[in-house]
Amino acid sequence: MNSLLSTLKEQPGEGVYVLVIGESENRLHMGAYGYPRSTTPWLTSIKDNSQVILLENAYSCYTETVPVLTYALTAQNQYNTIPLEKAPSVLEAARAAGFDTVWISNQMQFGMYDTPVSYIASAADKTIWLNSYLSTKPGPRAKSVNYDEIVLKGLKQIHPSNRMLIVIHLMGNHFIYKDRYPSSYNVYHGENSSIDAYDNSILYNDHIISEIYNTVSNMPHFQTLIYFSDHGEGVDYGLTHDAVNFKYPITYIPMYIIFSQEYINNHAHTFDVLKAHKANYFTNGLIFNALMGIMGIQIPEFYEPKNDITSAKYDSRPERFYTMYSSKRIIDDPDKQ
Repeated sequence: MNSLLSTLKEQPGEGVYVLVIGESENRLHMGAYGYPRSTTPWLTSIKDNSQVILLENAYSCYTETVPVLTYALTAQNQYNTIPLEKAPSVLEAARAAGFDTVWISNQMQFGMYDTPVSYIASAADKTIWLNSYLSTKPGPRAKSVNYDEIVLKGLKQIHPSNRMLIVIHLMGNHFIYKDRYPSSYNVYHGENSSIDAYDNSILYNDHIISEIYNTVSNMPHFQTLIYFSDHGEGVDYGLTHDAVNFKYPITYIPMYIIFSQEYINNHAHTFDVLKAHKANYFTNGLIFNALMGIMGIQIPEFYEPKNDITSAKYDSRPERFYTMYSSKRIIDDPDKQ
């Protein structure tokens, strides 16, 4: 981290930034993206607000959590050759820039599939693990005794500072869907019980994000909340999200950013550039670049304007975007033909 500190281009300003990582949410099942069921009433109500940017063509860089977050949360991505061991994480970069960092998670900490993400999280000044379930064997590995509302209790455990990055990792919409929401959200009853349960989980997820936003937006000098999902889900095909049964729609993810008026006033250019790019392609392995741009943190050795959606030099050519760790071009998706 000391070496990062010496290479920062400039010291960014103050503020509280919040990054929320969703799980298995497919934008095709979100009312805010045109789904006929009203699964995202809160997001739908705010998406046209002047302080909200809803990305229309965001995709996951893989269909499983650990490969996605290894890219999304570090400077390594599909479009560069930076070795992972040399790629700073969002937490390391933020700490080098003088931010206090917090990781709050309802995911498992030490399961065999979760440890790489836990390692990234360990760089935070404060980690709050709210899921006590341990998985050491293959098999179902997204279990929790708590619904995602528990992250609100995690938020109450922190004391906001003038410069802070808060990362929140939700259990979200991961299979088994009916385990992701309380009975009060058992709203949809159609011909497919799996889709009904998935849609109910999205309805509950929308509520949780609204509660997170209501909490953090009241923190002094709140700047932005960024939400994205790690990958989508293949529920319409009777699938979840394993890479073996790849289908392009499993990479269809939501991503949106809610800004404070304070941020817009102080960073009008960044906001305007992002707004201009809202319909462009984006893969979530570039979250590191986007977050650094939004926070005003620039490390020259790792700065890639063509991969920074907050930069006017962002390379938005559709043909350059890939998923599945560069093995599949997004424009080859049959639904994009």
